[in-house]
Amino acid sequence: MEKEWQIDLSLPDIGALLTLLSTAVSSALMGVGSVLYVVMMMTTAYEVKGKDFLISLMNPEANLTFEADFVLVVGTLLIISAVFFFITMITSIFELNAVSKKDRNGRINIVFILFGISMISLISALLATVLLRYYYYY
Repeated sequence: MEKEWQIDLSLPDIGALLTLLSTAVSSALMGVGSVLYVVMMMTTAYEVKGKDFLISLMNPEANLTFEADFVLVVGTLLIISAVFFFITMITSIFELNAVSKKDRNGRINIVFILFGISMISLISALLATVLLRYYYYY
């Protein structure tokens, strides 16, 4: 009789759900943004330099100009950053599924460590972009 007014809602952890969902969405957006930046950079280089520029990027024995080196270095760093962001997104989605099913608590520390690694790789790519541009002009 004493537990007559007790209600068991059995809701998952709403804070963890929102945190993991926002991490997954922001990782997806930043990963797609990195890939689109590389595509835009390659398209611009093709428009300015022509078809021979893209062929020289694919040839491992070609004598590359500064612009080709710039596209290769920055493009590679941005693609690595995008891969880390997509790994973070997938991990966050798996943890979101585990929290919503109440199988276990979400391992948010793993998701935040992956997000931090992704952000560090993005910052290193952007710093390389800035430093290479200033190196070329000065």
